Amino acid sequence: MRAIPGVLFLSLVLTQATARAQDAWPGFRGLGMAGLGGPVPGLDSKATFDLVRWRAPVPGRGWSSPVVHSGKVFLTTSISEIPGPEQRKGLYILDLQGKAQPGERAWEVLAFDASTGKALWRTPVFSGEARGTIHIKNSFASETPCADDKRVIAMFGNRGIAALDHAGKVLWKFDLPVRKTEMGWGPAASPVLHEGVVYLAMDSEEESLVWAINANTGDTLWKRIRAEKSNWATPFVWVHPAGTEVITPGKGKVRSYDTRGELLWELGGMSMISIPTPSAGTIGGKPLLFVSSGYVMDIRKPVFAIRPGSRGDISLKLGENANSYVAWRNGGAGPYHPSPVLAGDRLHVLLDRGFLTTLDASTGKALLDKAGLGRSLQFTASPVMAGDRLVAVTEDAEVLVLDPATPGKPLARHALGGMALATPAVSGGALFVRTQNELVQLKSR
Repeated sequence: MRAIPGVLFLSLVLTQATARAQDAWPGFRGLGMAGLGGPVPGLDSKATFDLVRWRAPVPGRGWSSPVVHSGKVFLTTSISEIPGPEQRKGLYILDLQGKAQPGERAWEVLAFDASTGKALWRTPVFSGEARGTIHIKNSFASETPCADDKRVIAMFGNRGIAALDHAGKVLWKFDLPVRKTEMGWGPAASPVLHEGVVYLAMDSEEESLVWAINANTGDTLWKRIRAEKSNWATPFVWVHPAGTEVITPGKGKVRSYDTRGELLWELGGMSMISIPTPSAGTIGGKPLLFVSSGYVMDIRKPVFAIRPGSRGDISLKLGENANSYVAWRNGGAGPYHPSPVLAGDRLHVLLDRGFLTTLDASTGKALLDKAGLGRSLQFTASPVMAGDRLVAVTEDAEVLVLDPATPGKPLARHALGGMALATPAVSGGALFVRTQNELVQLKSR
């Protein structure tokens, strides 16, 4: 057998590494936090049995979403010998007040082989009693980790944040302060990793802030206190030709900061609870940012499209739906939990109670208005695109595969069993779904 010349071997290694990086799903909603993945062959046509390649048991409890990088799937979990209260599906008005959960527990980061589902390692990073309270549908490991080719960043609400290498070694970690949240629901916003900096949005009833951390060392680069109360929206890094902005939704105001922490603009008019993460794209040759909120008990359910270069207070005046910075506003299309996904010039908005609205991204006009996806469906997970198919995972852990043009007739339904609140990942022609007790890969054989 002839040896591969050194230069050729190095070229092959670099090519494979580049391909893996491009196929990564490195944080909440994947590359660029866009929710856009490549096709998953057979997902819209094959039986579930023919698609489930592996199921891996996941210990403990957590609702962080799977992330994929360098051939590994990363998750976080919290493990306690004392079981917490049974989590319930749907929207309800009972048991709204968050509660403490007693007992010693461990907060862990898990890694699985993306091809086989084999458990590669599990690293405890914190231990002790849980601090603070959480909603019955929340967990002590709800924040989705983020990764690049060197490290995995894992955050655990009122416990701490840590960086690990891809072999599971802790590089740095530190405790986070306990934050009092509205109704005791606990924190859930995920960390965001961009060009070696970790961005956190930590909004609470006592003190709210945006925090930038050096991903290599864990050192603070900057903090900015902001006039906000409890929110659960993951921040969004918007890269456009004029610069890079860190977008932080809030029920008081959406705010934009530059990468040095200077406030660029702010926008009022959100609903009284803000959860969805923004998205961005180029529409008609021009970049636009899309922000939304839609708490079910609020009549305001806005979606805004914002132009780059905004400065100062860009809030709309009473009766306005646009100004020089806001391209358009749709006052009734915003979702409560799921983050909208932009596919081409269409913004798909999934509502918790099983309806889909599609907006023309250039005008905000509804092309599809609250189309029903089926009876008695509930959603917390955000939808994603797998090629040209819209994928939505119900709280009953059923994967719906939709043609966005005709969502009322799902192309396929894959029941995985149990409960699911985590957003799926798309990588390597496969769909990765976290249920209450398992990580499942769907991929055509």
